[in-house]
Amino acid sequence: MSWILGGGAKQAAAAVVQVAGVFKPNAKASEARGHAYDGAALGQYAAEFAHPRRGGDGLVDGLNRLVRPVITFGLLGILPAVVIWPEGAAVAFAALALLPAGYWALVTVIIGFYFGGRMQLKAQDFQKSVQSAADRAPEVIANIKRLRTELSLELAQGLDIDNPALRDCAKRGRGLGAPGA
Repeated sequence: MSWILGGGAKQAAAAVVQVAGVFKPNAKASEARGHAYDGAALGQYAAEFAHPRRGGDGLVDGLNRLVRPVITFGLLGILPAVVIWPEGAAVAFAALALLPAGYWALVTVIIGFYFGGRMQLKAQDFQKSVQSAADRAPEVIANIKRLRTELSLELAQGLDIDNPALRDCAKRGRGLGAPGA
């Protein structure tokens, strides 16, 4: 009776929890694993999209970033203005029609500069990232070869089979899954 009223009931409950854990995962542990996984994924994304500072030109960079939204919202703002004030819009468009063709060419160049300049910067950043990946390629290939060699040696040493072909492969440093092995 003392076992039931004492620690025996707690031991039995712990055993039930352990057995139940085989069939249904622990919710707290599952939530902690999910949280750790989400944190790792967010950390990877943050590292992937981190932009290095290009100097102390934050104000100028901010002003450059402001031009595109102003142009876009200005052009899109014409549509509600035409609907709300059609007479005023007609007068404004008639006045714009009086501007010479050279002015419109200049406006086209300026707008193309602001929108195309951003594309130019993005393309240059992409080329830099491709170049850095290409620069790291020989190191990655060397690491892969080293790992294949180490794994094939470990496998050859772990096998008790007297296989001359396997020993020859391990001596040459070619991994078992390598092409030509």
